[in-house]
Amino acid sequence: MDSHHLITTFATATALGVFFLVIAWRLKVSAIVVLLIGGILTGPEVLDIVHPKDLGHGLNALISLAVGLILFEGGLTLDVKGFRQVSKEIWGVLTYGIAVTWLTSTLLIKLVFDFPWPFCLFAASLIIVTGPTVIGPLLQRIGVKKNIHHILHWEGVLIDPIGVFIALLCYEWFVSVYLHDSAQGGMLGTYVLNLFGGSSDTISILNFALRFIVGMVLGLVGGGALYQVLKRKWVPEEYLNIFVLATAMIIFSLSDSLVTESGLLAVTVAGLLVGYKDTPELDRIIEYKVELKDLLISLLFVLLAANLELKKFINYGWELLIVVGGVMFIVRPLNIFISTYKSSLNLREKLFLSWIAPRGIVAASMASICAFHLGNLNFEEAGFLETFTYSIIAGTVIFQGFTAKFVGKALGVLEPKPKGWVIVGAHKLARLIAQFIQESGTSVVLIDTNPREVKLARREGLIAINENAMQIDPEHNPNLYGVGHFVAFTENEDLNRLLCQRWEDLLKKASIYRWVSEQADMGVVNARLLVGRVVWQSLQLRAALAQEEREELKVRRLSTNVQAYKDADNVLMCLYEGELYPYVPADAEGQGLLLTLAPVSGGLEIPSNRKWTLTSEADSLEALYSDMLSILVKEYPKLDHDRLLRELVLREEEFSSLLGHGISLPHTYSNDIDTTLVVIARVRQPISCKHSGSDISLVFMLLSPEDQPVDHLNQISQIAKFVMREETRVALLEAESDKALMQVIMHG
Repeated sequence: MDSHHLITTFATATALGVFFLVIAWRLKVSAIVVLLIGGILTGPEVLDIVHPKDLGHGLNALISLAVGLILFEGGLTLDVKGFRQVSKEIWGVLTYGIAVTWLTSTLLIKLVFDFPWPFCLFAASLIIVTGPTVIGPLLQRIGVKKNIHHILHWEGVLIDPIGVFIALLCYEWFVSVYLHDSAQGGMLGTYVLNLFGGSSDTISILNFALRFIVGMVLGLVGGGALYQVLKRKWVPEEYLNIFVLATAMIIFSLSDSLVTESGLLAVTVAGLLVGYKDTPELDRIIEYKVELKDLLISLLFVLLAANLELKKFINYGWELLIVVGGVMFIVRPLNIFISTYKSSLNLREKLFLSWIAPRGIVAASMASICAFHLGNLNFEEAGFLETFTYSIIAGTVIFQGFTAKFVGKALGVLEPKPKGWVIVGAHKLARLIAQFIQESGTSVVLIDTNPREVKLARREGLIAINENAMQIDPEHNPNLYGVGHFVAFTENEDLNRLLCQRWEDLLKKASIYRWVSEQADMGVVNARLLVGRVVWQSLQLRAALAQEEREELKVRRLSTNVQAYKDADNVLMCLYEGELYPYVPADAEGQGLLLTLAPVSGGLEIPSNRKWTLTSEADSLEALYSDMLSILVKEYPKLDHDRLLRELVLREEEFSSLLGHGISLPHTYSNDIDTTLVVIARVRQPISCKHSGSDISLVFMLLSPEDQPVDHLNQISQIAKFVMREETRVALLEAESDKALMQVIMHG
């Protein structure tokens, strides 16, 4: 019967936990809110469905192991780049901030409840941690600025193991010194304690030292060994996730066997080490661990919430509310303002950080474990630990969580529109684009299933994920927070369509782009597959990547008048008025920064685009020049069409612009433009050149600002050299369309 009750309780709590997660997702609220309320409602004190006491001592073993795996997963998500961006603030929060939270909370508990000082210190240590499992979804939902996101994320990830360790130290000190109980410390712990003996104070210090040393050493050794195994690919792909899970469990149990309660530190350190290293298949492992973590959190919260005694909350009355309010509205602001003193954060950002400090599963688990042990030692106020901690969780998660977006909006710390970029594809061209985005001050993440390309991207200082973009969940990956632009940039055009279809559903407000070739969308009947704006359509991606092998693939950064590059085939990215675009905006005027694909294999880079090419029926050079100038006047109304026409005709009469082989290059200057412009025209019937009697079939018209004579001469020189190559001339004259003509100009 006991076995039956145990299985029933475990299965029921697991099923209910997953059910509550789904409910929270449907309601778009924090999962912990639903888990906490649902656990209490299904517990013995309300609906009497879940009976945690049926698990007996197994409940605490389950809690310890689950918390260890949760902390291990937290370490795997280590993002060194994100940490470095806010390292000063994080170190403040992890040093001064922890001290302020711990000591001021201790003083608050002492003033209100008058418990013994050691117990007050112990109780306060349980709420040092903030919950990364709560912070992540909250940040995803409200969309804060990147620096605030990094601070809150890293506080949650790194403060958990520190808070747990401080809580364990306080527990050991309290039971050893105040309750005069010397618990056994595992195999190694028992041996050392028997060897040295001594007073309760000595035992407490030895326990602390042993936990720290054993936890750190086994964490580093175990994490290092796991990294080497994964790096050398000794484990088959199909067993990779379960092998990592089993290794984490072994590290935890071995450390805990040597010194009691050292396992949490060991698995946390192991996870941090594996996450810090450039571990193969790390993103796939993280995805699996995220799913496991969600299952463990849902199970634990249901069991722990069901195990609460509601009458204890009532018994502590108004005093408990005063302490909870003090922690939220006095302790947290003190923490932030002291730990971020002289930082780059402004007042509004500090106020928002002061408002957000949700506690989660780690605080709840530690409180339950310690309350259970102290109850076995007949300490009367053991129940206060759970009551106090869960009240803090309820206050910070429910009240602060639901008001976070309103407060963030009032303080102006929310991103009005997510600006981060995700590019699927980590090949050379994608990396060059990502570097331009990153250097423009915007976050960018590359996703690719090719580990070699991902490794190269990381070496170049980019954030890259070795994962399948059709499967990865952005809600569970901190690198993918704040994404406002998505680009499908793989060589597989059908895959790009499917990627856009999936990510449009994932990122409701994001701009979706995809690369396809010129004719790729022809014949696609299902409009649902044509999701995403097509960019870089004239780019021959496979040919460009082939040029990478010959080290010919290059890009150029141009600070110029972007108007001249509208619809240009070689524009990859445009930074205009602080915004990034994978094209030149139609209404863009004035200066901007462009990333352009440099000509390769004999191509020519000129300030022109497809709209500035025409096939003319003109029968004279004057009529032809008039047609060409009319094209530019449409986009540059200030140009004096008639004056420029007279100048060009006069120059032609004085000296022919014919380069030879039927190609002409008329050119002049104008004060009405601030960048060089080139118009290209072909004539259906060749026009005779008066000076030489030769026929003209193709014309490059060049206009430059009067203060840029050097650039003007350089352009003349480049065009002349370009058309002098016989194969190039043949391709230009035989091009069947304006589009084909621009292809020859761009790629030779």
